[in-house]
Amino acid sequence: MTSENRKDISDLQQVEEILQDYKSLGDNYENPPRVELALITQSPPDKEGVGERDIAATTAYQCYSPGITKMRVREDERARKVADSTLAAGHHTTRLHANYTFLIEGTSRSSIHDERHQDPFYNTEQQSQRYVEANEGNYIVPSGLTPEQRKIYKESAEFSNKAYFELLEPLRKGAGIRVRDMYPEKGWVVEGTAKRLEQKSRKISQEVARYVLPIAQKTTYYHTLSALQLIRHFRASQMPHVTDEGRFTVAGMISEIAKVDPSILEELRKPISFDIPKEPINQQYITLHKQEFDDELNGRNSKLSDTVPNIRQRLADGYRNVNGIPSSVVSDSRVLERLMDPSQNKLLADVYDVGMLDPTTAALRQVNLAFKTKLSHTADSQRQRHRRTPGATPPIETSYDGKPDYMTPMIIKGNPDLNERYQQIMDVSYKNVERALDAGIPSSSALLLLPNAHTLRVEENGDLFDWIHRWKQRLCYLAQEEIFFISVEQVEQVGKLIPEAKNVLLAPCGIRQHAGVRPRCPEGDRWCGKPVYNWDLKDYSDNRLV
Repeated sequence: MTSENRKDISDLQQVEEILQDYKSLGDNYENPPRVELALITQSPPDKEGVGERDIAATTAYQCYSPGITKMRVREDERARKVADSTLAAGHHTTRLHANYTFLIEGTSRSSIHDERHQDPFYNTEQQSQRYVEANEGNYIVPSGLTPEQRKIYKESAEFSNKAYFELLEPLRKGAGIRVRDMYPEKGWVVEGTAKRLEQKSRKISQEVARYVLPIAQKTTYYHTLSALQLIRHFRASQMPHVTDEGRFTVAGMISEIAKVDPSILEELRKPISFDIPKEPINQQYITLHKQEFDDELNGRNSKLSDTVPNIRQRLADGYRNVNGIPSSVVSDSRVLERLMDPSQNKLLADVYDVGMLDPTTAALRQVNLAFKTKLSHTADSQRQRHRRTPGATPPIETSYDGKPDYMTPMIIKGNPDLNERYQQIMDVSYKNVERALDAGIPSSSALLLLPNAHTLRVEENGDLFDWIHRWKQRLCYLAQEEIFFISVEQVEQVGKLIPEAKNVLLAPCGIRQHAGVRPRCPEGDRWCGKPVYNWDLKDYSDNRLV
């Protein structure tokens, strides 16, 4: 046995020991998350047994070999060296061909927010608190607490859960009134329409009531990622912001794959060691930073903080370059209309966003926009779904300075009695967090008691094509409330910079109206019921009552 082989075995043993340590972290929770491998990249029947390492070696061979390299099992020494060398050198596209889908049950929304949605290379379909009524008591509970600490934690989480159910009924009434104000009375005499609107009132009450639930609340979701991204998560698992829950879940995903493809273990490398002492959380600094951030917002929830110089010129130059048109032939304004008016560029109205494959429409990628945005923890989970407009998002510990800091939905703001009760609930929720910290509960557990309404401040950035995709989704009247109003603020600011873009800075139905595409609303039976396609952007906010 060579010294190189001995080293490989030693590294593999260390990796397996780390995985076992991570799996034991499930003992830190009374009812830990459950991970199940739901789907895996499979080879055709005649190639049975092809694993992740075989895929990596075969695709690497295809790059360097003439002819066709057949996908097959590769157990020879040469294949092992190719797999190892490409992994070590960072030639990692070979690890993007194998993909895995997991069903993950019982993990906290805090863990998903801080450790899963920060990853730009994944797909997740998570059970929505907007559409599914919460189950009382369905929150993660850390173990290892003293009897008194556990009592404080449970009482605090139960308070938030009970507050959710307390708010549902008055919210249903309030939502019902607003829904009736939004939709013509004649619609209520049609049985199918009336039923849909009643259901809408119920869903809205759940959407608003969820603001009081703790971020410890559990969820269930399907999570898909490539072998490369799973390798990265293991490699990064010692980062200071990664919780025991996150490490346990990563180990669960790897262990599930190893049951059917043990070669995945050979792909893992020891996590990066973070020996540098972690900077202590300074709540005074956090308070000062929040003040600076909010001062820059100047009353907004989202403010355009940066863009490229000469944004219109950059877009026009990109269009001309693709189409071989000198600036002397067509004015900037005319070029921008061709690029950004849906009546001329109908690709902007396509729900599949095939414009990303069109060289002309891709000129929108020549400019980047950055926003400072303030929103709730629960709304930020919606924002994170748009991975092409990523945000520099603080983990929960650096968003908390010991003071109540939360967002209030408009339906609550508009009802004095509900608003007063909501403020009381928030006050108790934040006091419960402090009570948990004072009792010696570790901050990683105590902060799970923060409400969904807790405010986060995000620096987000992306190119114009991806912002337009996001705005098309979030200017729809079916979009979550905070994201909708933030999107209105953002497009108002961008429209001032690029007037020619006004007909694409609209809800999808408005864009399709200008493009002459039918049906105008792509949502089918989920249509909001309002003629948003006939409205200018200035009408959006006043007409959104729920």
